[in-house]
Amino acid sequence: MQRSERTRSGRGTEAQHGLSARDLRETLDEIGICTWSLNPATGRVAISKNCHHVLGVPARCLPDHDAFQAVVHPEDRAARAAAVRWALEHGGRYSIEYRVRQADGELRWVRSHGRAEIGGGARMTRFRGIVYRIDEHRQAEARLQRLQADLIHVSRLSAMGEMASALAHELNQPLGAISNYAAACDHFLAEPGNAQIDAARTALAAAAKQSQRAGAIIRRLRDFVTRGETDRRLESVAGLIDDACDLALVGAREQGVEARIDPGPPGIRVLADRVQIQQVLVNLIRNACEALRDSARRHLAIVAAAHGDGFVCISVSDSGPGIAEAVAETLFLPFVTTKSTGMGVGLSVSRSIVLAHGGTFTVGSSALGGATFRFTLPAAED
Repeated sequence: MQRSERTRSGRGTEAQHGLSARDLRETLDEIGICTWSLNPATGRVAISKNCHHVLGVPARCLPDHDAFQAVVHPEDRAARAAAVRWALEHGGRYSIEYRVRQADGELRWVRSHGRAEIGGGARMTRFRGIVYRIDEHRQAEARLQRLQADLIHVSRLSAMGEMASALAHELNQPLGAISNYAAACDHFLAEPGNAQIDAARTALAAAAKQSQRAGAIIRRLRDFVTRGETDRRLESVAGLIDDACDLALVGAREQGVEARIDPGPPGIRVLADRVQIQQVLVNLIRNACEALRDSARRHLAIVAAAHGDGFVCISVSDSGPGIAEAVAETLFLPFVTTKSTGMGVGLSVSRSIVLAHGGTFTVGSSALGGATFRFTLPAAED
């Protein structure tokens, strides 16, 4: 008898100290978590009253799945519907982020977690979950992306500043040639004749070719320094390397640098943002050229090859002095540089770009005697 009373007394104490359904509901309401359940057979939705604070819509306006879909942003409806459909068909958990649109046009970001349970005979018995706002999280992500974009832009401008003198010389060559060809045309046409006219035409064709060369240089410069959104497309590896070399190797021949360029198998492509990967290559090639400045042997190799497991590896190697172990440990930290005039953002930004593309970025010793920087990018599937 005493044991039975103690058992009942213990259970009573647990009930008193346990969290009641009302306590749980009030706690969820207080921290901004909206609960819902869906009847798979009827499509009817039961939702907690605090959904107005989370979704901006009263509970009475969300009686079923279709009404719920109506408040979801049109661009996100298909993804949400697919997630719900998969959970209903297979059971288990789902999680998705989407936007809800208010009557006044305001958008809110929410995250929804749900769990579907399948009973006997593959019949859906229960489907319920929670929804809560993530506006602050999304805003923080957007600020971080803007800061990263600004840092990448600063890195490009820094590289352009370092290349300014050589690029001015490179542009001066076609512009000077155009001026000379124009003067030659004027001379040939001073005394008209078939031979003179033919010579003038030849000079004009050469002038047009030089103007195209100058235009190509200016176009690449404009694309390189333009601040833009990430735009990943199928890109030719050979094209990426050629464009980067056209910028980064300006003036290298005059410095005695011998460059070997191997773009890999014909037709090899990657899914990448062209300008960002071009920036990585320009940074690495310019760094390699600078490392060769005081070297007796000035050899540079830019090589691309299939890496296996669906990746392409691009390496930039030089015959310079290499990288000391103490320096290598901090090489990719922001604002760490071995250059007297460098900003210390080039390698840090380059590594961030490659990692954001799903690749890897490493440094090691070069067969040429200096350093080799390697990075991988996902290969594009045909």
